[in-house]
Amino acid sequence: MIVVPEDSAFLLITQPDHAHLAGEILSLWRAGGLPDNPRRDDLLFAAREHDNGWREADAAPRWDAERGRPHDFITLPARERIEVWERGACRFAAERPYASLLIARHALNLFGGRRGEEGWDRLLDFLEDFARDLLEQTGVEPETLEKDYRWIDLADQISLAACARRREPAGRHGVRIVPRDGAIGLDPFPLAGATTFRVACRRIPARSYRGDANLGGELAAARWEEMAVRIAEVSPAR
Repeated sequence: MIVVPEDSAFLLITQPDHAHLAGEILSLWRAGGLPDNPRRDDLLFAAREHDNGWREADAAPRWDAERGRPHDFITLPARERIEVWERGACRFAAERPYASLLIARHALNLFGGRRGEEGWDRLLDFLEDFARDLLEQTGVEPETLEKDYRWIDLADQISLAACARRREPAGRHGVRIVPRDGAIGLDPFPLAGATTFRVACRRIPARSYRGDANLGGELAAARWEEMAVRIAEVSPAR
């Protein structure tokens, strides 16, 4: 779950909905050779499903006792996050082995620095073995995997910048990501034209919650909305 504090509310966006936006952005990408990539279908699938393991967790968001608000994708306890990524890497392995390989590669990118921390070695060992088997099964060269994975990482970062309401510019794989005036600017601009996407979200009051039941009741009453996300060229700073 992505949790964004607003003046009087918490804006909540599920990880699968954020990932869907990443896939939608990548589906309109017209630069860098992506339209002609022979594995484009798997790249788009992996972008849309790279957070599929969060489906179950985000269907019933957990209460963060320390802060009195919903857990987000960073604060959820390690044991539960490990389960999320084991589930997410494996879900499509039979039908979409290359997309599953890209999802596993994403998890390794996120958590590779946790080697040696309690609980994480088991996940990393599993992901490395899983990725090695899928690499052999698909026959893709490791260099090709790395080139393809950059698309997943880039789309993920653009979508996160929008969904998490980030304010600081960032760079990823030769693309500048510039939040400005309620939009996300990209330089160089890869789409055919400025495009507005819609992301499902909910808002709940920004107050201290007393437990899972108290949080769950507020979530059940919250109506689903759509947040507009505009992707445009980087305009000159004023």
